[in-house]
Amino acid sequence: MYSRYLTQTGLPILTLFKTMAIKKDHMKRIINYFLFILLFASCKKDETRVVYSLPAGTPSFSSSISSIVLDSTHKEDVAVSFAWSSLSYSINAAVTYSLEFDTANAMSNPVAFIMNADTTKSYTVAQLNAIALQAGLEGAKAGKLNVRMKAEVRMNGTSTNPSTIPATYSAVLPVTITAYAPATVSRLWVPGEYQGWNAATAPTLADVAGKGAYEGYIYFPNNASGNYTFKITTAPNWNDPSWGYESATKMVKGGGNLYTPGEGYFLVRANTTSRDWSTTPTTWSIVGDAVTDWDTDVPMTYDTESGTWVISSVNIKASGGFKFRANSAWTINYGPADGKLVQDGGNIFAPGGVAGNYKVVLNLSDAGNYTYTLTKL
Repeated sequence: MYSRYLTQTGLPILTLFKTMAIKKDHMKRIINYFLFILLFASCKKDETRVVYSLPAGTPSFSSSISSIVLDSTHKEDVAVSFAWSSLSYSINAAVTYSLEFDTANAMSNPVAFIMNADTTKSYTVAQLNAIALQAGLEGAKAGKLNVRMKAEVRMNGTSTNPSTIPATYSAVLPVTITAYAPATVSRLWVPGEYQGWNAATAPTLADVAGKGAYEGYIYFPNNASGNYTFKITTAPNWNDPSWGYESATKMVKGGGNLYTPGEGYFLVRANTTSRDWSTTPTTWSIVGDAVTDWDTDVPMTYDTESGTWVISSVNIKASGGFKFRANSAWTINYGPADGKLVQDGGNIFAPGGVAGNYKVVLNLSDAGNYTYTLTKL
């Protein structure tokens, strides 16, 4: 029957079997082709994995001095210059350099400063003195400060998930430094109704410039009685006559109670030379093209427990900068200079040029020593 059918259709049995074999072979070729494509793609994926190589040898690192006696009358003079070699990890990623300072030979707890891509750094007398004291040297006494360069690739790294590429260190250079003790800042105390009139525990105002102009930030909490009065003492006690009210702008020894118009966070100023006094309510924010632009503020929230102003999370860009300012205006604004926040100081940048979400904390509670922290989330 099948023979008759195939004969009638003109397709011999042998030809049919050959056709079926050819189709089967064709299917094999198709399957093998797709398997080859998948295998090639897998190999190709493996080939694109980033492979780094650590710099060979120990990076060069030099200091312009081996010892120095720092002179407080020449604070702006250049005290030291460091230089180091540019490194490569054989991948398309930027290398971030840092300088580390420590009094311990093991560099177990160094004070570190990020240089980004720079391969040189100079410090003034004032800057090097501050670093020496922060690292643990004593004022007016020669001591050894160890310095080294650290290089690292921060690509895809965060504080909680750091880069797996090991850091590279230079040799440690010892520098003998005789630092000078920081000048004693004159202070006034501000006891008041808001803290129980206790002069011993009262916050202070500082005369940073040494010209009789004192200032500091004080939080006056809500008071059911509406009493926001205070006085200014020359010591943490009531032994000497306190500065008090003479008029809305002038104070006098033995005068009446000074005051704020209500609760809030106030900049308190008192000038013992001109006898001027004032209280300025403030709220704080950050502003700049690293966070928004130079006209749009990101508000901060006052934390009564820590006595600081806080932004829990804000995106800081790798480029641009920002500053702290009060009342969304430039009358009172702070930026860094010599490691401190000062009026009309410089811009603040993302640490190490690493963009991301940061917690920002502004601490104005220590009069004359305003600080801030940026913590990557």
